[in-house]
Formats: sequence, C-alpha cells, structure tokens
Amino acid sequence: MAAVGWLAVHVWPAAAVAEPSRPEFVVSGFDLGAVEQVRASEKDLAAEWAGREWCSAKPGPGKAGGWAVVPAGVDPKQWVSVVTVGFGQRAAAYAFQFTGPAAGARLIAHVPHRKAGPAGAERWYSPFPKLADGFRVGHAAAAKAAPPPALQFEVVLADPKKVAGPDEALTLAPDKVLPPMQAIATAAACDAGWAPTPRVAAARARVEVRVLDQACAFRVTFVRDGRETVLTRDRVPWDETHDQLALLLSLPVTRPAVADFARPAPDRVELLGVEANRIVCVADDELTALDAATGAEAWRLRVPQSKTATAKRVERYAARRDAAGKLRLYRLATTFAEIAVADGTVTPLAPAAVTAFDAGPAGEVAVVQAGKLSLMAKGKDRWAAPAGDVIVAGPRLDADRVLAGTASGDLVAWARADGRELWRTPLGKRLWGPVTPAGRLRLVFAVEDETLFAVDPADGSVKWRFIAGDTLAQPPAEFDGSVVVVTKSNRIARLDPATGAVAAEAEWPTWVVAAEPVAVGGNPRLAVADVTGRLSLVGPDLKKTWETTLMTRGTGRPATAVTPPVWKGKPKPAKGGDDLLDTIAADAAGAKPYLLATDAAGFLYKLDVGGGK
Repeated sequence: MAAVGWLAVHVWPAAAVAEPSRPEFVVSGFDLGAVEQVRASEKDLAAEWAGREWCSAKPGPGKAGGWAVVPAGVDPKQWVSVVTVGFGQRAAAYAFQFTGPAAGARLIAHVPHRKAGPAGAERWYSPFPKLADGFRVGHAAAAKAAPPPALQFEVVLADPKKVAGPDEALTLAPDKVLPPMQAIATAAACDAGWAPTPRVAAARARVEVRVLDQACAFRVTFVRDGRETVLTRDRVPWDETHDQLALLLSLPVTRPAVADFARPAPDRVELLGVEANRIVCVADDELTALDAATGAEAWRLRVPQSKTATAKRVERYAARRDAAGKLRLYRLATTFAEIAVADGTVTPLAPAAVTAFDAGPAGEVAVVQAGKLSLMAKGKDRWAAPAGDVIVAGPRLDADRVLAGTASGDLVAWARADGRELWRTPLGKRLWGPVTPAGRLRLVFAVEDETLFAVDPADGSVKWRFIAGDTLAQPPAEFDGSVVVVTKSNRIARLDPATGAVAAEAEWPTWVVAAEPVAVGGNPRLAVADVTGRLSLVGPDLKKTWETTLMTRGTGRPATAVTPPVWKGKPKPAKGGDDLLDTIAADAAGAKPYLLATDAAGFLYKLDVGGGK
C-alpha cells in the first residue's frame, strides 16, 4: 500500500482487475444567449469532456434538430446537449440529456456565471471546465436516482400579437427572449423534480411568458389528476428566471403549502421580523423592509461601497421586541443607531460601534463597546462599569438595574440610576450570549460547563441549573409560559421557568438553524427550521403539527403576517389591457395570516399552514 498525503491508495497487480469500460458521449453545443459570453465548438466541448479521462467523447452532428432533439442515429444515452444562455451581466451553461420518461429532459449539470474581474475590466470566463466536472458527478447521481415523473411541457409567449404596455421600453424583442427562456424553463422544470417532455404525460404544464424590460411575467397552468392549478409570477428579472421558475414548478406537488414567494436578494436573505405592514429582513447584507400587502420593497438601507476596496463593506443589524412587544431595529457596526421600521429613518444612539446592547423605553441603552459596559442616554454616557470587568454576556436592561456577564465568569448587577454594583455571582467559565428573561428570573449560559443558569435579579441567587450537554444553537426563548432551549446536538427542550424541570423534549433529526415561537390560528407553535430546508411547526408537547420544505437551508426567524394570497409588487399599466398581468392583479384579494420564512437561496416564502393550527 502506498500512502499519498493522508489518503491510502491500494496498488493492485495489473492483471487482478479488468479495465472498466468508459462511457462514451456525443457532445453538441448550442448558444442561445443575448450576451457575448465564451462560446465553444462541438470539437472543443468533446475535448473538454474527454479530458476528464473517465469517459470518451466526440463532437456531435449538425444542429439542425435543435438543442432539445436527439440527432438521428445517436443513442440518447450518449448524447449531451450543452446549452448556453445569458442576459445582461449573467449567464448559465446547461448540460442536458434526454433519457427521462417519455424522452424527457434531465439536467445533468448547471453552471451559472457572470462577468468577473476588476472594475472597468470585467470579462466573461469559460464555464465549460466546471460544466464538464459537474457532468461527471451529475451523471453518476442520475444513474442511481429513480426516474423523475414525466411532465408534458411547453413554453410560449403569452400572446405573440401583443406588445408590452406603454410603460415598457424593451431591451430585447420577445422573439429574441423566448428561445433562451425555453431552455431556462426546461432546466428549471428539471430542478423542480420533473422530466419535461413535449410528449403526452399524466402531468402537464404550460408556461406563458410576457416579455417586459429586462424581466418577464409568467403564468403556469399546471394540470395533474384532472385538477388545474394556475400559478403566476410578476416581473421576474432575467437573471433570476431559473431559480424562480424552479420554485414555481415545484409548488403543486412538493410544496403545496407555499402560497407565494418573493426574492429580496438573489443570494442569502434573513427574515428578522414583522411589524404592522412591514416585513423586515437582511437582503444582500442590507437592511430591507417589504410592504406586507404587495411584497414590494418599501425601503432599503444601502451600505456605501468603496470604488477601490476589494472587500465588500457590510453592516450588522439586530431586531428586538420591547416590553410592549413592538419590533425595534438597530444598526451596530459603524455607529450605534435605531432604525424606524416604517420608513428606515436612522436615529443615532452612540457615536461608535457596539458589540452588544439592550434598549429601554425611555431612550436609555446599555451598550458593550470593546468589552466595556456603559449606560447611555441621548448619545452620552450616564455611567460606565469598572474597567476590570470585560463583558462577554448580556447586557440586560431591567427596570432598576443592568445585568451582564464578565469574562471571569461572574454575573453582575449594577444600579441603573448610578452604576453602583448591587451584587456579583460567580457562575462558570465562558459566559455567552444575551441575558434572557424567564418569568421573574434571568437566564445566562456558561459554555465550558454547558449549563444554563437561572438567577433571581433581585439578589443574584441561583434558582436552578439546566445541564444542556452541549453548547446552545441559539439563545433561550420564552414559549407558551415555558423556556425553550436548543442545543447544537439537535436537542430541543421545553423547561419550567420556575424550576428548570424538563416539561417536554425532542431530538431533531438534523441541525436546527432556528426555533422561533409563533402564534398560528391563536395557538402557540414553535417554528423549527433545519439545515436540510425542512420547516416544521411543533406544539407545546414538541410534537409536529405541520411540515413543509424550502428550496434550501432555512435562515432568519420565521414569523406570521397578514397578507394577500398573492403579492403584486407593481400595478398593471394604466393604459391598455394585458390578460396575463390582469390575472396576476386579480389574485391579490383576500388577506389572511400566513407563516413567513426565508432561506439561503434568497427566497421569502408565504406559507399556508392549514392543518398546522
């Protein structure tokens, strides 16, 4: 046995193992994009495939049949259709095979890409090496996977005779947009779990496209088991079409709870909370509020970027509920400030950044800056804790005192009026996180001891301890008169706030990323999101009452909001009629409570929990 780094490699005599047969492919290339991205000939593509050495490949025949038609005389299992599409600054390369049920398409590899390089010198780079690498992985996975269900599929212009409304000045004519949209929609249907085909199938979907300026509106008519479902999306930017259509086409079967969705950012978005008619999230690292009635952006705090710096400048934001239950927003990283939920107005609170804080109703804030605790009002210090106390947990601003944990493991109370030390209780090493309320007690966690302490704020006495057996995945939360604790080993426990006794317990099957108390139909529920994209509601007994899946890993804090079933972010044109856009507008009636959640793909979901009550 020869060792290569840490990997042990078995070396066998040449005659002991027969040389495995290598798959053979015929590769054809089709460019449908509206951008000058890197293109490749069939000869180049075949060389790229063969260069991976796990297969052999040769150039495909002429393109007369098109990207979705297997050439005559070529085995469908061998043919690879490489399609490139693109609009604006973004493009995508797809590798299809047509080996699904009813000769349906299967998306074996997909490489989204965009112009890259220094400002002013951006250029396109070839996606084909990554596509060939992805094809090897995707081909092996497709060989082991169960065949996806066939979907009779067509993509057409909503009305070829109509042009856009008077508010639209089209960058590209509809007949130039449709061919790449047909390829994008086919790839999206594959990602949604289908094998799209022009042949007759038990399920069918017709995608109607209305071309707008650098965007499209869609109406999808989906029929299965005799039941027709019409789904719509308004003004989807061209570079988001694949992701949004993939989600849309997955809704009727795999995600029926999704009533609608928005995409505040093409990457990660994190829901912070809901207040009145504002849905607040962090989108593309910027604090953003959406109108709950329309799903449209109400305001966004842009972070100024340097034209010369290579690193992106980002802010830190926090959302808190005050004693009255009102959502309040704060900026932490540059200068400490409060941000109005309604319109994004910024009110400075301190001239420097803070690492932790707690705010009171009278304009006072307890802040931690560089490990030092102080109480501030109107941007000025009222008092500061002794320099020897480095703050690592809290602070908690109570009616007459401020609580915080020190690096030495003490929980300390100072008088709110003048900063006098009231008591000091040694707890454990490495205190962590906020000091959270639990009825009349206050909770703080010691990381090294893996223990949650409940302390009486009046005198610092420890009333109970809960040995978690691991570090916490999030701070404790009040839920239906109890305290919910979530550990990084996926243990969820509901504790009696008076005694710390375990009232209910559950072991989650995978990593929990959020467990947020919500009210559903007047009933207390815990919304649990995990790393697989599963979102569940559990009752006070921690047993599931409802479940769905998101496109990818959940983010942020699930919350409830009263909204219409369908968000309509832009009113229809004032002049002229448009059947497709009229349908979208008509869907926006009848507001009711929905569960909201976000994921790492940038989607904000509006979920009808139905029986989850």
